[in-house]
Amino acid sequence: MSKKNKKNWFVKVKNPFVSEEDLKVFTHRSVSTKRFNTGIVRFSRFYMFQKTWVKYTTIIVLGIIMSLVANFFVKATGLYTGGTSAAFQGLARLTYALLLKGYGGIENTNSNQQEFAAIIYNVLFWCVYILFNIPLTIFAFKKLNKRFACLTIVYIVVSQGMGFVWGVIPLFANHPIQLFGDTSTVNEALENYRIQSIVFAPNVFPVIDASTGNFIWTNLQSASQTPEDIRSIITNEYICKALLLFVYAFIYSFFTAFAYTIMFILGGSTGGSDYITVYFSQIKNKSLGNMFIIINSFCLIVGVSLGSYTSGAIIDPAHYSGYQYFFSANLFMSLVWVVLNGILLEIWFPWQKLVRVEIYSNKADSINTYLKDASYTHPATILKGIGGYSGVETKVLVSVCMCVELPKLIQCVRTVDPNCLISSCRIADIDGTMAMQQHISS
Repeated sequence: MSKKNKKNWFVKVKNPFVSEEDLKVFTHRSVSTKRFNTGIVRFSRFYMFQKTWVKYTTIIVLGIIMSLVANFFVKATGLYTGGTSAAFQGLARLTYALLLKGYGGIENTNSNQQEFAAIIYNVLFWCVYILFNIPLTIFAFKKLNKRFACLTIVYIVVSQGMGFVWGVIPLFANHPIQLFGDTSTVNEALENYRIQSIVFAPNVFPVIDASTGNFIWTNLQSASQTPEDIRSIITNEYICKALLLFVYAFIYSFFTAFAYTIMFILGGSTGGSDYITVYFSQIKNKSLGNMFIIINSFCLIVGVSLGSYTSGAIIDPAHYSGYQYFFSANLFMSLVWVVLNGILLEIWFPWQKLVRVEIYSNKADSINTYLKDASYTHPATILKGIGGYSGVETKVLVSVCMCVELPKLIQCVRTVDPNCLISSCRIADIDGTMAMQQHISS
């Protein structure tokens, strides 16, 4: 066999089913340079706000928006916000009912008495919360830092103050606007006192018929109503209103999670129980979203107990007594938004999550020096390698940092090398110790 034939035979044996044309799999394709941006961190643009006036302007606008949202989705519907504000909302509803009852009932009160009760209602619903936050703000000054406390108190004053302003405008005060449907209490006696409580089975108790053993509905206070009538009331009024309340709670959770996220990114919070939540989340290194769910749920139960259950039992004890009235749709749907808010907050502001970052740049040494000067405390390692195409030596800076620090890290890297390639991925687990900067109190 000639040398030429041996060469052809070798090629055929090496690639018996692949031609040389088939091997050119990455040819004949259009090539363009594309710019990628990190998608691990949500709302990354807000991390770039460095100027103080920009932060405060953003917070003022956010506070005005959330005051309107609270009027539409909380005050008008019968939902309760989480945290200590839920307790004041419940206290406001209870006080309003007690004032009118003290005047001799809604039918015996004049316009001046009703206006006075409405002012007290709005003051308790919005303004007392500001006063309550004064000692908590002092606590934040001492245990966290001044910037965190200042940003938070500005948001509180704007959101609660504007909420009070909207509340005294007749459009909101006399005719609450319910965007997606009426969730007012079916019980007219309670509705007149602004007590909003949707119970799944009003005056109805499920029992087992002793003669047949079947599950039936009975009405202990109105023997004239048949089980069919009662089922119709439940299905057509209360269940429908409960579903509407769920819609409000679902949408409201996105608004509140957005507000929480932006405030934390800017270095503040929405106040109230947020101070305590952030403090314990930092010293215990616990999930911020889980801490919010626990604390907000507790405060929410207090608010519902005052504003819906106790108020109803005082105004209409004949038709509103019994433990089953505590478990209203207002309680369950408010808990729904608390849980959804905590889940979204954990996704949008992954405070305790870590990422691995790889920076491909020939200026890795300069980037490392710049990060040191910027007080970057996380581990950084420079790896040397050989470029697959160029064959020359290249460097890769590898680091592990908090997920919420990634936008600022990228900004620092781009300052040194605008054209480098940055790759990042979330870390599922880690074992060891790291020097962690506190994002919110930094």
